[in-house]
Amino acid sequence: MYAETADLHERFCPGNPDWGHPPLENAVRTTDEGWGLVEDPGQLFGPTTVRRYPTVQWCDGEGFADLLRSTSLYRRLDRDVREPLLDAIAERIRTRMGDRVSRRYLSVLRVGQRAE
Repeated sequence: MYAETADLHERFCPGNPDWGHPPLENAVRTTDEGWGLVEDPGQLFGPTTVRRYPTVQWCDGEGFADLLRSTSLYRRLDRDVREPLLDAIAERIRTRMGDRVSRRYLSVLRVGQRAE
């Protein structure tokens, strides 16, 4: 999805340092402690247990544009940039991708038992 719309992102908001690929699942899974290590948990918690929950969400073009509209990356854009960009993304999904695209998520739950 991101490779398929990179040109649209650059056309409507060139040079935005936030554009780029999200982290890959394998990069998130590289540690037993979960994503985002705690530098110093102190004496409050013992070793952590990590669980990962992959999810796939399917959307049509309009649904995907609405999903992006709800994320910080797009909400920060001026409306005059955001709406034409999201319209173009929705159109690209309709015309080049059969009006169906997936968005993958990996939720990471890290829990630690409270130390005594």
